[in-house]
Amino acid sequence: MSKYTVIGGNGFIGSNIVSLLKEQGHDVTVPDRSTCTELKGDLGKVIYCAGNGDCAKNYFSVLEANTVLLARLLQSAEFEKLVYISSTRVYMNSESAEESDDLVVTADDNRKLFNLTKLVAEELCLKSERNVTVVRPSNVYGLALNSTLFLPSIIRHAINNGEINMFVSPDYAKDYVSVNDVAKACVWLADNPGSNNEIYNVASGFNITANEIADVIHRETGCEVNWHDGHFPREEFPVTSISKLSNLNPEYKPQHVLDDLKIMIASYKAELAK
Repeated sequence: MSKYTVIGGNGFIGSNIVSLLKEQGHDVTVPDRSTCTELKGDLGKVIYCAGNGDCAKNYFSVLEANTVLLARLLQSAEFEKLVYISSTRVYMNSESAEESDDLVVTADDNRKLFNLTKLVAEELCLKSERNVTVVRPSNVYGLALNSTLFLPSIIRHAINNGEINMFVSPDYAKDYVSVNDVAKACVWLADNPGSNNEIYNVASGFNITANEIADVIHRETGCEVNWHDGHFPREEFPVTSISKLSNLNPEYKPQHVLDDLKIMIASYKAELAK
């Protein structure tokens, strides 16, 4: 049994990590974010998933959660190792998505603050001379029926309203990764000294288009799919490489979002039928 401190352990990703750690019999502490820098003594293995992506209204909170709080922990906290959860969004509009690739910051991206703060945080981790691992998960999904995340939201809309509205082009494509795979990878990397001071993508390794998602939801629910024309921001995501993580852990076999989408739809229908 190991001691873990999960910063942001009440959030979507964090709560799944906490559940996994408790299932494995570990001693888990989930401090309140506002007081976590006041924690005394050895924090054990720290998993930091206290991010914020609301760049439109809470930009100072984005800076605080993604970077400033982390910096304080790196400077003053006592821990065995820290795993920082970043994002594959930093690859947006880049030519490829391997951990060592050069990255692009898009001038008209209204969420570029998110990317910038994640990159600053990653660099702080790697420069800190502490035992750290940076994890870049792709678009995380899971069975969170009341979540505001994209997939649960459109599933609810399809079943409750008989339609979904798609405000992207049909060929808009991203990598989707199950929260279960992210949780397992974070815990495994926290336990593996070979991952120290490295960056790892945690993803499925293939992109799924909006059209493929809409097709599954249409088949499973019979809903109408409304594609809305408009000026869409330039958001192109190269296929995320998972070779580095797979080479370190050959047992990493990510779930497939389209298979899981059918399960999510069935689960929501069953919940409504209660």
